[in-house]
Amino acid sequence: MNSLDFDRRTVMMLAAVFLSAVGLTLFVTHKNAPAAPVAAPVVALPSASSSPSASSSASPAGDVVVEVVGKVRDPQVVTLPKGSRVQDALEAAGGVKPGVNTTDQNLARLLVDGEQIRIGLSSTPSPVTAGGTPPPSPGGLIDINTATAEMLEQIPGVGPVLAQRIIAYREANGGFQTVEQLTEVSGIGEATFAQMQAMVTVGAGG
Repeated sequence: MNSLDFDRRTVMMLAAVFLSAVGLTLFVTHKNAPAAPVAAPVVALPSASSSPSASSSASPAGDVVVEVVGKVRDPQVVTLPKGSRVQDALEAAGGVKPGVNTTDQNLARLLVDGEQIRIGLSSTPSPVTAGGTPPPSPGGLIDINTATAEMLEQIPGVGPVLAQRIIAYREANGGFQTVEQLTEVSGIGEATFAQMQAMVTVGAGG
């Protein structure tokens, strides 16, 4: 064996040892390397546009609509939450004019949908004879069997809506037999009837 063959063998052995060392190093390094972090699942959050908007919700049910007329700063039809009182309606109409007496009103009374609140106006209508319109009954009482819608609206607590309901009821039932039957008209509860009772009577058609 000559020296040249020996050198070749030596080089090959050294190369093999070197490659083995490199391979071992790579294996150990790979084994001890920290595991790659696992990506956390992405949770899709609802967008602001998909969530219900407060402005899109329906208005609370149970509002009452009343008309405020007479000596107030801003006579108008107002819409108030159910449970509001006469005082609230007056405030919504700007309040009463200076010097106006409201002692004829129960400011703490609960409002009834469709009623008319009259401030500083006579509660008793003046007689009307033109066109055959029947005048009020003697004593200033209003006959709920013959009164027109305009006359019915003179009754405390009665507005255009309630006046039409009273007329519709008497037409459907052949007239009122007693004033207490007013409580059978939609929108007339005990509080409203108590306010009306002193102003009404039953005459023709009853």
